[in-house]
Amino acid sequence: MATSRPPPGKDWLVLGHEAIGIVEESSDPRFKPGELVMPVNRRSYEGHCLNCLVGRPDFCEAEEYVEAGMVGMDGFMVEYYYDDPKYLVKVPSEIKDIAILAQPPLSDLEKSIEEILAIQRRFIWTCDDGTYNCRRAIVFGSGATGTLFALLLKTYGFEVYIANRRDPPLEGEAKIADEAGLVYYNYTKESLDKLKKLGFDLVIDTTGASASLIRHEIEILKPNGVLGLFGFPSEGEAVIPYDVFQRFIYKANVVVGIINGQKPPHFQLALSHLAQWKSVWPGVTKRLITKVISINDEKEVIKALNAKEPGEIKVKIKWD
Repeated sequence: MATSRPPPGKDWLVLGHEAIGIVEESSDPRFKPGELVMPVNRRSYEGHCLNCLVGRPDFCEAEEYVEAGMVGMDGFMVEYYYDDPKYLVKVPSEIKDIAILAQPPLSDLEKSIEEILAIQRRFIWTCDDGTYNCRRAIVFGSGATGTLFALLLKTYGFEVYIANRRDPPLEGEAKIADEAGLVYYNYTKESLDKLKKLGFDLVIDTTGASASLIRHEIEILKPNGVLGLFGFPSEGEAVIPYDVFQRFIYKANVVVGIINGQKPPHFQLALSHLAQWKSVWPGVTKRLITKVISINDEKEVIKALNAKEPGEIKVKIKWD
């Protein structure tokens, strides 16, 4: 990432943005040896803005935050690490096999939903029965972030489409979509114009593909709809013609950048939803972790860090 940087005084950075660890020693009665914990990965050590002072560096106005394994803070890809208990979240042992998903992206997505619902309180967005069952959402991108976003929106009651430039792998994304009741859409086979005719109340971009897609995502928004940008475009330009802008204004649409959840309440919500999904969609949760690699398998670890395999959703590196 262009924003990556090592901690002050160092010219290298320990990787590991997401982790689950076992407590070895603790002076805090809330955390006992043997318990599973996950660390919060965005923090502020300076605390010069009000949001940081109240534990919300995800809204840092002074840009003083650090992110483990990415921005100014070493990550967790080490055998042992020490951490302040205020940055740790307990992990139920019943979901230890999938709990790593509660780290980003899922905790970030919990915050994203929170932000979108807060924005939409500007008018009555629920249906006449008080649910979101009459609202249609589409998620562009079917990787880990896109899949989890789609599942989360389905949990909230939306009619959910998930779109990509390819067909879903039959043993992975296709079965997840089928069990969870998602509509999969290959937008290189079927026209984006079809999506524009359908119209969507909520559009989420998680692709990291060309920025040129953003124009089309804006055009498929229904009146009062929201476009949430979670992916980081890797190429291209978002050229928005004047008439598209005019329609955007007349329809009272919103574009919002969404990223980074925090311990209260997003990490806890993520763990709760994973526990719910393990009961409601057991086949889905089994497929969310597509590979487990031993840290001792150097070749496979390096391969996983360098590139995604076809159909990959989430890879877990395990210390044996």
